Amino acid sequence: MAADPVHKKIFCNPHNHSFQFLSESATVTSVDTSTNFRLPRNIVPTKYAIRIRPDFETFRFTGYELVNIRIDESSSSIVLNATELEIDFAKVDQEGTTHDCRIELDSELERVTLSFEGTLEPGHAVLEITFQGSLNDQLSGFYRSKFTDENGNTHYIATTQFEATDARKAFPCFDEPDLKAVFAIELDTPSDYLAVSNAPDIGTTDLGGGYKRVAFADTIPMSTYLVAFVIGPLEASPPHMSGDTPIRIISKPGQSHLHQFALKAAAHALEFFTDWFSIPYPGSKLDLIAIPDFAFGAMENLGAVTFRETLLLVDPERSSSSELERVVDVISHEIAHMWFGDLVTMKWWNGLWLNEAFATFMELLATDHFNPEWNRWVSFGLSKGAAFGTDGLHNTRPIEFTVVKPSDAEGMFDVLTYEKGASVLRMLERYLGPDTFRSGITRYLNSHRFANAETTDLWTALEEASDQPIAQTMVDWVFQGGYPIVHVSSNDSEITISQKPFSYLSDLARAGINEEESQIGTIWNVPLSVRVGTQLHKFLLGSEPITLPLQNPHDLVIANIGGWGFFRVSYDKELSGRLLANFSQLADLEKFNLASDLWAQTLSLMVGVDHFFELIEAVKDEEDPNLWELISSALHLIDLAASSEKQEAVAKRCNNSLLPILDKLGFEARPDEQEGLARLRATVIEALGTIGHDNETIAECKDLFVKEMSAESDIDPNIVSAVLAVVAANGDEADFAFILDKYRHPSTPQEENRYLMALTKFEHPELIKKVLKMTLGEIRSQNGPFVIASLLSGRTSGVLTWNFLTENWDALLERFPDNTIPRMLSGVAALISDESYSLEGKIRTFFESHPIPTGEKSLKQTLEKYAIYLTFRKRLLETIR
Repeated sequence: MAADPVHKKIFCNPHNHSFQFLSESATVTSVDTSTNFRLPRNIVPTKYAIRIRPDFETFRFTGYELVNIRIDESSSSIVLNATELEIDFAKVDQEGTTHDCRIELDSELERVTLSFEGTLEPGHAVLEITFQGSLNDQLSGFYRSKFTDENGNTHYIATTQFEATDARKAFPCFDEPDLKAVFAIELDTPSDYLAVSNAPDIGTTDLGGGYKRVAFADTIPMSTYLVAFVIGPLEASPPHMSGDTPIRIISKPGQSHLHQFALKAAAHALEFFTDWFSIPYPGSKLDLIAIPDFAFGAMENLGAVTFRETLLLVDPERSSSSELERVVDVISHEIAHMWFGDLVTMKWWNGLWLNEAFATFMELLATDHFNPEWNRWVSFGLSKGAAFGTDGLHNTRPIEFTVVKPSDAEGMFDVLTYEKGASVLRMLERYLGPDTFRSGITRYLNSHRFANAETTDLWTALEEASDQPIAQTMVDWVFQGGYPIVHVSSNDSEITISQKPFSYLSDLARAGINEEESQIGTIWNVPLSVRVGTQLHKFLLGSEPITLPLQNPHDLVIANIGGWGFFRVSYDKELSGRLLANFSQLADLEKFNLASDLWAQTLSLMVGVDHFFELIEAVKDEEDPNLWELISSALHLIDLAASSEKQEAVAKRCNNSLLPILDKLGFEARPDEQEGLARLRATVIEALGTIGHDNETIAECKDLFVKEMSAESDIDPNIVSAVLAVVAANGDEADFAFILDKYRHPSTPQEENRYLMALTKFEHPELIKKVLKMTLGEIRSQNGPFVIASLLSGRTSGVLTWNFLTENWDALLERFPDNTIPRMLSGVAALISDESYSLEGKIRTFFESHPIPTGEKSLKQTLEKYAIYLTFRKRLLETIR
């Protein structure tokens, strides 16, 4: 599952929100299978036959299921999962003997116990249940999604989102990932509606009364969280064949012109992974389904993948390269799951990272293959920066941790599972070599296909392929939080390399914890590739420092060759100066890492901000968009933290660095320019127009905007978001009205998202209040949390938004799905401007008396980031000139 529409983000930019889940809790790594949150294993399912009938008038559904079960121990009861369901009837039949069941629901444990007179003996039996429930509006379980057609008519879709533990909201089931079974689905639907499930439909029966019954073929054995059914007034593209597999895009009517790019990306991913894994696609067909209301980015239901519209439906002529890249990323991620997650599934939720980290790693491989000009492994440095940002907190967690109750599983969907997990896998792949790594992965998948596995199984397969102690090396990275900073110092004859844990905040009290509660680890086995002059050294760095000879005192020293390691590097003044003087000789990712590591040291007060400004001066001739997105992001935070009288100094530094780049690039793309220059242009325009307050840049953006308002021309899709941000930040009520209208009447899902987020950039209080009011009704609940997070991050909008949030807390909790509340609150960390920093006491007091429904760990992380930013603000005000 793509946790959310993740945008590139590093730990410093309050204006650039990565949509992500943050962790629930983590300290221990072993799973306690004796807890009463786990189902007993005396009875397990082998096959479900499920019939579902939704009612689009009452938003209720009825269901009927037959479950083939295997009894391993004699029993007079059956325990399975169910919540938010009414079970009307249940019986079990074994070899002609029928037992009527007494039904006992336990809402706290989300279980139902079916007990009966007599005993089921070891063997097989059939469980029969009738049930009913509500099509909720919380974007989980079996829920309803709403859209309005071009004539203003409202329509509903009944759809599912079961990961992690919400299949139990749709049908009684053994809702644990290792209890795999075959599924045979039947859906009773209005006659003119399309019905989709995991397998191909094999027949339709007219039920009369305007309803039909669609039957689907049996699936492979799979976990309950991968079951899907989608019913609604939808349209499907003609099948596109990839080998023997038909691929379709399914969406609201009238969107068929937005299907082709996704079909191309899906066909590429399916062919790429079939070849890479050397294992056939495990499904019979592949439907990619756009859902108007969807809390996540996408969900890897076998053969029926569901998506946010903006991550599937796209017009290449009206989309930026970043938007296209993101679509390919998410499609590739979900299709990778067909092998890593669906074919082979983790045994329990503590192993979720096996699914998500590997799917993220494979998404990057596939996207890089789809379009090498996107330089995807370098741009992943920005995503890795988001993982660094969270993992440098004392309130971090290990990649793998104990999952006991369902809410623990929800806490796994965060940047540490996805981005850190993928980074650790990439580090391992580079260390072992791609061929050896691939051989180990194929061995792992073949050993556990149609079954379940855990982390140790992966290490075993990689050890067998590489003949190296993988488990011994990787345990540090998976089972303890945090990461090291590798320090490199020199004298005339040698360099010394050592490590220590990195953290942004030295004052643990400000993080709300004591030293014993810090989740940052102590020592790692660090796979290092170090170049000293022309000599390459490859070794594992442990607790003891390592010295290497320095043949020439002027040799260049690079301690993370290729930039693949998940650790920071600090160099002494001499070595650092030498790297900056020879910056152009470094690989792109090495350049990015040098800047990222220096910014992290700046934010953690290890070095002064002047050192970061020196780096900006040293890289002024560089054209890598990732490098400048990092620098722009840092400048955004510096601008936000600076006092009003210091903002002019920040603006001057911004303009001195970026105006020469814009003068060189211009506002219009050249036909033959490199792909990344479009992103660079957008980054520079937005920074100059918002941080730099450059009059010429603002005037040019307004001119482009006026031409679009008058339909004289369209803004280049690659810079449109930047232009809108500049116009909004300097805009008036007329600009607001135009952007609001474009949001309400978009031509593509991407355009809708662009204009929605532009509404959050206005600085007039009355316009800010209008947007805030929209979050209570007009703005979809899937997007509202991100709108509020963005508004919390604004210099002028922050205080207004905080007051709105506290005054409407209960209404927001009721409207937004529980798992989106941590995302909404992520913007609190940016309340550090002159206008908002004095809220610190009120913020902490508020959360002491207003617990959030899920994501307590996430809130602690946000508050720790807030403390870091406030500490940085204090130092900045003392030093910036």
